[in-house]
Amino acid sequence: MKRILSIAVFSLAAASCINKVPIDFGEVTPQLVLNAQLDAQEGGQVVYLSQSNQATLKPLQGAQVAVLVDGKPFATAVEEPSDETDAFRVGTAYRFQGGFPAGSQVKVTARKDAWDAWAQADVPPAPVISAVDTLRTLEQDLDESYEVFQVRITFKDLPGSSYYRVGVRAEYRTTQIDAQGETRELPVDYQALPMSGSKDPVLGGTAAGMSFFDLDKTYLAFSDDLFRDQEYTLRLSMPASWLSYYYFPLDQEFVPVYIYYTVTLVPWLESISREEFDYLNALNNLENFGYTAQVIVEPTTLPTNVNGGMGLFTVRNRAEGAPMELPPVFYEVDYGPYWPYDDQD
Repeated sequence: MKRILSIAVFSLAAASCINKVPIDFGEVTPQLVLNAQLDAQEGGQVVYLSQSNQATLKPLQGAQVAVLVDGKPFATAVEEPSDETDAFRVGTAYRFQGGFPAGSQVKVTARKDAWDAWAQADVPPAPVISAVDTLRTLEQDLDESYEVFQVRITFKDLPGSSYYRVGVRAEYRTTQIDAQGETRELPVDYQALPMSGSKDPVLGGTAAGMSFFDLDKTYLAFSDDLFRDQEYTLRLSMPASWLSYYYFPLDQEFVPVYIYYTVTLVPWLESISREEFDYLNALNNLENFGYTAQVIVEPTTLPTNVNGGMGLFTVRNRAEGAPMELPPVFYEVDYGPYWPYDDQD
């Protein structure tokens, strides 16, 4: 007991008496940074290149980027023109078209001046989703109850040690109706739903009362440790009110007074590499602990698998479940005191 008290007192003393110690790492040698998460499915692919500086990343232009599949030339990635004044751009995009069969090995090389970096990854098999469905339940939070919307995805685990990432895409199809009865169809709006795994043990949920905002698996990446070689049903959930859709652009020619929309949900599950799984977990740790004043926290390092540089190169293989269309929604637009017709001639 005395030992436990001593440790507690020491921890409090360490937390309340912290001195900032200046650390000089000296001159840091710039490195080529290669980041690419490619898709096995046919389509547009992108490799991002940048140069590491003392504390930031600078976009790297003028590089030669080649892609090989099973040791044979496959594509040459073309540099995408970009705005040098874009302060939020941290990498130059090099794009190419293509897809990769499961079991093949994909390699990317990047050369610029004295830099010569490369990375390779095996293409995992695609998972097989056997069933998807939805469920609405009522849950209690303090003195209030609220409706929870749940998506369930059933699949069979792939052979061996496997790693996955899951999510749900929402497709909103909207029709606007003005006071004269004229209608206007909006382009389909695709959104990634902010689903939580707080009710699923594989995705990190442990307590029945866990908040949707307390989930430590933000990127919904998981391993098959708890269901190896078995069938499993994932449970993703979120407050049902988050499904509501209130987007309607205003202009002087068409002012909607009624909105009619439908929501189609497309659950997806992709197999990922162990490197990407570790990388996403590292990002989770940084978001949970990297910006808070924790007394004892294990340092978080981001894994890299790039030779001659640093970064992450992976290939994912995605499967999509059957689309699920929810009941349509029709409502009258409430402009409050800002009725738009008052400003028109």
